[in-house]
Amino acid sequence: MKQLTARDMTQISISTAMLSLSALIAIPIGPVPVTLQVFFFLLIPALLGPYKGTLALSLYVLIGLIGFPVFAGGSGGFQSFLSPSFGYLIGQVALAPLAGYLSRQKTGTSTHILTAYMAGIILLLYVIGISYQYWIMNTLLNTSIQLQTIIRGNLFVFLPLDLVKAAGAALIYNRLHVIITV
Repeated sequence: MKQLTARDMTQISISTAMLSLSALIAIPIGPVPVTLQVFFFLLIPALLGPYKGTLALSLYVLIGLIGFPVFAGGSGGFQSFLSPSFGYLIGQVALAPLAGYLSRQKTGTSTHILTAYMAGIILLLYVIGISYQYWIMNTLLNTSIQLQTIIRGNLFVFLPLDLVKAAGAALIYNRLHVIITV
Protein backbone atom coordinates (compact mmCIF):
# COMPACT_ATOMS: atom_id res chain seq x y z
CA MET A 1 0.00 0.00 0.00
CA LYS A 2 1.31 3.39 -0.99
CA GLN A 3 2.15 5.87 1.77
CA LEU A 4 0.19 9.09 1.30
CA THR A 5 1.92 12.43 1.86
CA ALA A 6 0.26 15.56 3.21
CA ARG A 7 0.07 16.83 -0.38
CA ASP A 8 -1.66 13.64 -1.51
CA MET A 9 -4.22 13.88 1.30
CA THR A 10 -4.86 17.54 0.48
CA GLN A 11 -5.42 16.73 -3.20
CA ILE A 12 -7.78 13.90 -2.29
CA SER A 13 -9.70 16.11 0.17
CA ILE A 14 -10.09 19.01 -2.24
CA SER A 15 -11.17 16.67 -5.03
CA THR A 16 -13.75 15.04 -2.76
CA ALA A 17 -15.06 18.47 -1.79
CA MET A 18 -15.36 19.51 -5.47
CA LEU A 19 -17.27 16.32 -6.24
CA SER A 20 -19.55 16.92 -3.25
CA LEU A 21 -20.35 20.43 -4.44
CA SER A 22 -21.03 19.19 -7.98
CA ALA A 23 -23.79 16.94 -6.67
CA LEU A 24 -25.70 19.67 -4.86
CA ILE A 25 -27.13 21.18 -8.03
CA ALA A 26 -29.39 18.43 -9.35
CA ILE A 27 -32.04 18.48 -12.03
CA PRO A 28 -34.52 15.73 -11.16
CA ILE A 29 -35.44 13.53 -14.11
CA GLY A 30 -37.17 10.45 -12.77
CA PRO A 31 -35.31 8.39 -10.18
CA VAL A 32 -31.83 9.51 -11.34
CA PRO A 33 -31.08 13.27 -11.38
CA VAL A 34 -28.78 15.15 -13.74
CA THR A 35 -25.69 16.57 -12.01
CA LEU A 36 -22.11 17.49 -12.88
CA GLN A 37 -20.81 14.42 -11.07
CA VAL A 38 -19.84 12.47 -14.20
CA PHE A 39 -17.54 15.34 -15.17
CA PHE A 40 -15.69 14.97 -11.86
CA PHE A 41 -15.91 11.14 -11.92
CA LEU A 42 -13.61 11.39 -14.94
CA LEU A 43 -11.52 14.49 -14.20
CA ILE A 44 -10.47 13.63 -10.63
CA PRO A 45 -8.84 10.25 -11.42
CA ALA A 46 -7.31 11.72 -14.57
CA LEU A 47 -5.61 14.52 -12.63
CA LEU A 48 -4.74 12.56 -9.48
CA GLY A 49 -3.96 9.23 -11.10
CA PRO A 50 -5.71 5.90 -10.65
CA TYR A 51 -4.77 5.31 -7.00
CA LYS A 52 -5.45 8.74 -5.50
CA GLY A 53 -8.42 9.29 -7.81
CA THR A 54 -10.05 6.06 -6.65
CA LEU A 55 -9.38 7.04 -3.04
CA ALA A 56 -11.03 10.44 -3.59
CA LEU A 57 -14.14 8.94 -5.19
CA SER A 58 -14.35 6.19 -2.56
CA LEU A 59 -14.03 8.80 0.20
CA TYR A 60 -16.93 10.68 -1.38
CA VAL A 61 -19.16 7.59 -1.22
CA LEU A 62 -18.08 6.86 2.36
CA ILE A 63 -18.78 10.42 3.50
CA GLY A 64 -22.21 10.26 1.91
CA LEU A 65 -23.03 6.90 3.50
CA ILE A 66 -21.98 8.20 6.91
CA GLY A 67 -24.72 10.79 6.57
CA PHE A 68 -23.23 13.95 5.16
CA PRO A 69 -25.53 15.46 2.48
CA VAL A 70 -23.10 15.11 -0.43
CA PHE A 71 -25.09 12.95 -2.82
CA ALA A 72 -27.28 14.32 -5.61
CA GLY A 73 -29.61 17.02 -4.39
CA GLY A 74 -28.09 17.09 -0.89
CA SER A 75 -29.02 13.58 0.17
CA GLY A 76 -26.88 11.23 2.21
CA GLY A 77 -27.02 8.49 4.78
CA PHE A 78 -27.01 4.73 4.82
CA GLN A 79 -30.47 4.64 3.23
CA SER A 80 -28.83 5.87 0.02
CA PHE A 81 -28.14 2.19 -0.71
CA LEU A 82 -31.86 1.96 -1.48
CA SER A 83 -31.80 4.77 -4.04
CA PRO A 84 -32.07 3.72 -7.70
CA SER A 85 -29.16 6.07 -8.47
CA PHE A 86 -26.73 4.49 -5.97
CA GLY A 87 -25.49 2.04 -8.60
CA TYR A 88 -23.92 4.96 -10.43
CA LEU A 89 -21.89 5.76 -7.31
CA ILE A 90 -20.68 2.16 -7.25
CA GLY A 91 -19.93 2.44 -10.96
CA GLN A 92 -17.89 5.61 -10.52
CA VAL A 93 -15.61 3.88 -8.03
CA ALA A 94 -15.10 1.10 -10.60
CA LEU A 95 -14.56 3.70 -13.34
CA ALA A 96 -11.93 5.70 -11.41
CA PRO A 97 -8.92 3.37 -11.85
CA LEU A 98 -9.65 2.98 -15.55
CA ALA A 99 -10.09 6.73 -16.14
CA GLY A 100 -6.92 7.47 -14.17
CA TYR A 101 -4.89 4.82 -15.96
CA LEU A 102 -6.05 5.63 -19.49
CA SER A 103 -5.54 9.36 -19.00
CA ARG A 104 -1.91 8.74 -18.08
CA GLN A 105 -1.04 6.76 -21.21
CA LYS A 106 1.64 8.29 -23.43
CA THR A 107 -0.70 8.11 -26.43
CA GLY A 108 -3.13 10.34 -24.52
CA THR A 109 -4.44 12.63 -27.23
CA SER A 110 -7.78 14.37 -26.74
CA THR A 111 -9.45 11.86 -29.04
CA HIS A 112 -7.86 8.89 -27.25
CA ILE A 113 -8.89 10.18 -23.83
CA LEU A 114 -12.43 11.03 -24.93
CA THR A 115 -12.86 7.59 -26.52
CA ALA A 116 -11.61 5.94 -23.33
CA TYR A 117 -13.96 8.06 -21.23
CA MET A 118 -16.95 7.20 -23.43
CA ALA A 119 -16.14 3.50 -23.27
CA GLY A 120 -15.75 3.69 -19.49
CA ILE A 121 -19.05 5.54 -19.10
CA ILE A 122 -20.94 3.00 -21.18
CA LEU A 123 -19.19 -0.22 -20.10
CA LEU A 124 -18.69 0.48 -16.40
CA LEU A 125 -20.78 3.36 -15.14
CA TYR A 126 -23.92 2.57 -17.15
CA VAL A 127 -23.78 -1.22 -16.87
CA ILE A 128 -23.40 -1.07 -13.09
CA GLY A 129 -25.80 1.86 -12.68
CA ILE A 130 -28.55 0.47 -14.90
CA SER A 131 -28.27 -3.02 -13.36
CA TYR A 132 -28.53 -1.61 -9.84
CA GLN A 133 -31.39 0.70 -10.82
CA TYR A 134 -33.31 -2.21 -12.35
CA TRP A 135 -32.71 -4.38 -9.29
CA ILE A 136 -33.75 -1.70 -6.79
CA MET A 137 -36.84 -0.65 -8.73
CA ASN A 138 -38.11 -4.17 -9.37
CA THR A 139 -37.07 -5.87 -6.15
CA LEU A 140 -37.20 -3.35 -3.34
CA LEU A 141 -39.52 -0.67 -4.72
CA ASN A 142 -41.77 -3.34 -6.27
CA THR A 143 -42.36 -1.52 -9.55
CA SER A 144 -42.67 -3.46 -12.76
CA ILE A 145 -40.39 -1.42 -14.98
CA GLN A 146 -38.72 -3.30 -17.81
CA LEU A 147 -34.96 -3.32 -18.29
CA GLN A 148 -35.38 -2.01 -21.85
CA THR A 149 -37.23 1.05 -20.52
CA ILE A 150 -34.41 1.86 -18.10
CA ILE A 151 -31.78 1.33 -20.80
CA ARG A 152 -33.64 3.56 -23.26
CA GLY A 153 -34.15 6.25 -20.65
CA ASN A 154 -30.46 6.28 -19.78
CA LEU A 155 -29.22 6.14 -23.36
CA PHE A 156 -31.51 8.83 -24.72
CA VAL A 157 -31.65 11.21 -21.75
CA PHE A 158 -28.40 10.83 -19.83
CA LEU A 159 -25.84 9.53 -22.33
CA PRO A 160 -25.76 12.64 -24.55
CA LEU A 161 -25.30 14.83 -21.46
CA ASP A 162 -22.63 12.53 -20.05
CA LEU A 163 -20.74 12.53 -23.34
CA VAL A 164 -20.66 16.34 -23.25
CA LYS A 165 -19.34 16.13 -19.68
CA ALA A 166 -16.73 13.58 -20.82
CA ALA A 167 -15.62 15.89 -23.63
CA GLY A 168 -15.31 18.74 -21.14
CA ALA A 169 -13.31 16.59 -18.72
CA ALA A 170 -10.97 15.44 -21.52
CA LEU A 171 -10.48 19.01 -22.70
CA ILE A 172 -9.76 20.35 -19.22
CA TYR A 173 -7.48 17.41 -18.43
CA ASN A 174 -5.44 18.06 -21.58
CA ARG A 175 -5.02 21.68 -20.52
CA LEU A 176 -4.25 21.02 -16.86
CA HIS A 177 -2.13 17.87 -16.85
CA VAL A 178 0.83 19.78 -18.28
CA ILE A 179 0.62 22.37 -15.49
CA ILE A 180 -0.16 20.08 -12.57
CA THR A 181 2.60 17.77 -11.45
CA VAL A 182 1.07 15.06 -9.34
